[in-house]
This record gives sequence, C-alpha cells and structure tokens, in this order.
Amino acid sequence: MRPEFTADLELFPDATCYEIELVIDLETVTLTGHERVVYTNTEDASLDALYLRLFPNTPGYGNPLASHVTRPMSVTDMAIDGQPVRPTVELGGSALRLPLDPSLAPGEAMELAIDFTLSLPTDTEAGYRQLGYYDQVLALANAYPLIPVYDDEGWNVEVASPYGDAVYSDSAFYTVRVTAPADLELAASGTCIAPTANPDGSATWTCVTGPVRDFNAVLRAGYQVESKLIDGVTVNSIFYPQHQEGGERVLDYATEAVRMFSDWFGAYPFTELDVVETPTRAGGIEYPGLVVINSTYYETLSERMEWVVVHEVGHQWWYSLVGNDQVDEPWLDEALVQYSTLLYFEERYGADLAAQLVKQVFRRTYEELVDSGRDLPAGLPVAAYSGEDYGPVVYQKGPLYFHALRQEVGEEDFWATLEAYFAGNRYEIATPGDWLAAVEAVTGDEQRALYEEWIVKTTGQ
Repeated sequence: MRPEFTADLELFPDATCYEIELVIDLETVTLTGHERVVYTNTEDASLDALYLRLFPNTPGYGNPLASHVTRPMSVTDMAIDGQPVRPTVELGGSALRLPLDPSLAPGEAMELAIDFTLSLPTDTEAGYRQLGYYDQVLALANAYPLIPVYDDEGWNVEVASPYGDAVYSDSAFYTVRVTAPADLELAASGTCIAPTANPDGSATWTCVTGPVRDFNAVLRAGYQVESKLIDGVTVNSIFYPQHQEGGERVLDYATEAVRMFSDWFGAYPFTELDVVETPTRAGGIEYPGLVVINSTYYETLSERMEWVVVHEVGHQWWYSLVGNDQVDEPWLDEALVQYSTLLYFEERYGADLAAQLVKQVFRRTYEELVDSGRDLPAGLPVAAYSGEDYGPVVYQKGPLYFHALRQEVGEEDFWATLEAYFAGNRYEIATPGDWLAAVEAVTGDEQRALYEEWIVKTTGQ
C-alpha cells in the first residue's frame, strides 16, 4: 500500500488471508502447492459448509467439465483447524464443498490447510491462455484454490461461460512464495522482494498484497522492464526483449491512464502496477495490480493496442477496487471500463475523436444488433448471451447507457457520480443498486428510465 493508504488496512479486520507456496517444475510442467487460509464468517448466519473454487478445472481455463477427463488441478490433502476433512467434489471438479460440523458461527474464524497439484496446460486450443506454459511464458492466474463470494444467493460457485470472466471473490490479503528456475523474471500482483537463491538452482520470490480479489504471477526468462513513477505509483511495462518500442508505448498508455483515472475516480492505493506482455489469446486480461496484454500488439504495434491497455488498466478501478459479480452482472465493470476508456481518449485526443468512437465503436455495433434482431439487455448474466453476442451487447451497447446518462444529467453531475460510486464501494462488492444509489445521491434521481432502456430492456420493449 502507498503510505497515505496504510490506514485502509484497518477496514479489513476479518478479511480472508491466504499464505500460498507454489513450486514450479518446468521439466514436467507441473506445480505443487501448499495453502494456508484463515477465513472468518462475516455473514449474519452460521455456515454449515465452505466452498473452494478450482478454476484450472473449468472450460474458461481450457479444460472440459467431464468426469472421464483427467483434471489438471487436484487437492491431495486438506484439514480444517488441524483436523483432516474430505470434501465433496462438485461441478466437474471445479468446486469443492467442505462440510462444517459444527457450523461456523458469525464472527468465528477457521484455518484451512490445503495441499494441491496442478498440471499446467501447454497446448490447449481452448481458453485464453491465462494459465499455463506457452512460448516460454509461465502464467499462473488463479493457480490455487480460492474461496468464492457468499451473498444473498448463497455460495457463488456456478461455472462461468468460457468467453467471460470467471472469478467473483471478496477482497483478501495474499502472501505468496513462488519457487521456479532462477533464470526467470517474475511479475505478480502486489509487491515482490528480490528472489532468494536455492541450492538446487531455483529461486524463490515472495510477494505480498494489500486487499485484492485474486492473485496472478507471470514468469519468463529475458523479460525487459521500463518503469515510470506517477503520483506515487510505479507503473512497470514488462515485455519481450525484441519488443522495445511496443513496451515503451505500453508504458506511456498505462501511465496516462493511471494518472487520469486516479484524478477522475479516486486514487490508486497500491505502490505499483505491472503491464505484462504474454501469449494470451485475449486482447488483454485484468488482475489486481497486474494486467496482461497480447504479444501480437507488441509485434504489430497495432493502433488497437492503446485501447486494450487503457481498458485493462481501467479494470483496476472497476473490478479490482470496486468489485462486482462478473459472472451475473458483467456490464457493471465491462461496460463502465469501456466508457472510461472512451473518456481517456476524449481527454488525450479531443472531443471530435471521442464522438467518432461513440459512433463507430459503440453506436454502429448497437444498430447492427437491432437490425439483425439480436439486441438484448446489457444487464444479463454472461451465460445469457451467445459467444457471438456477449461482446457486442455488453462491451459496445452497454457503454451507451453511460453516454446517455452523461448527456441527461450534465458533465458536473456525471463526473461526480463516478466519484461517488467509487468512494462508496471501494474494496467492496457493488451491485446495480449501488450504482443507481450513487446516481440518485448526486442527481436527486436514479434516472431509472435510462437504466431500463439500456440495461434492462431490449429495443422496442
């Protein structure tokens, strides 16, 4: 945490704490892990079970949910408060249910000890390559058992669609030790100290986070780093050695995005942000304190690179600092991040370009949806859309709601609403109701008609 935000740590007396050890064997491309988790029941009701998510066993990470398929992640041993426990395997191996007897009362804490193994994907044609070993890059996104959110629906353990985000989790604290070949360079969520050498030729990095929703680490030999300090935040552009120009461009885009979003929405409280080149099949993917960007952009110096980098940086505000249910309410981060990216382009390149982008990127796609009879509300769960329609509806139609709201309430109230929404939900899980509450607090009205038009209804309803 930046020094001026260390007091924020007092907001989390009962936050879940993860202590994780990950040991990489590149010869077998496997990971061996040990995890200690201290979990406190912060709900109003007693819990008779606890769930763990094993995201490497889901389709979005390149693995089919089928009983006859070998699952890449396996839990080999587990104990609660020192007593062995046998979990129930659910959802094709992507969830473990741990019975609690006696139940865990409100305010009561428990300690989990978990041993697990993971075979890292190397050649899958499915998923986004956010996890695995590809093109000499080790990507360790969610390579550990994770406790999901418990809310008014109970435990959120549904399997996410492979074309959307999968993780829905509370802010927690992580201390992670990664042991891997010493010739690798590491970037990770949080802050990492210099690695210590081991007798077998490996090295161990120790990384510590503030309150974040999940953890990722990326390793590769030969990574280059260009850095810049902006408002107390060190922005690191981390890239392949042959992509110097692309790495420098990424640093410029990311630094400007951090500056703008901090000024507009609220300060970024952590000491660093890493933007890392990887062979992901997505344009980019967000994680707390770290985003990954597709290496193709660095090779081609595509004009689209700037939009992708700024979009992923924007997720540090909308998804990481202000959380939401990315599986059931993806518009609340994705559409808002898309519109935040437009605001960046407007500030940096002028209102005329921004108007063109609204017309060409958002409105034209929306009109094509309407003309083809494929228009849907922007506020549906990811699974309610086909893979073809998810992006156009949520990423292109959804931002038009924020644009319409801005035009309706005016510049001053629109910007004040963004600030109020961020301030009121920082580190928490926000809902559409929280967004509307921020709108009402600033403007005196929820502006419900606009919300219904763009988020709830389809054209002509």
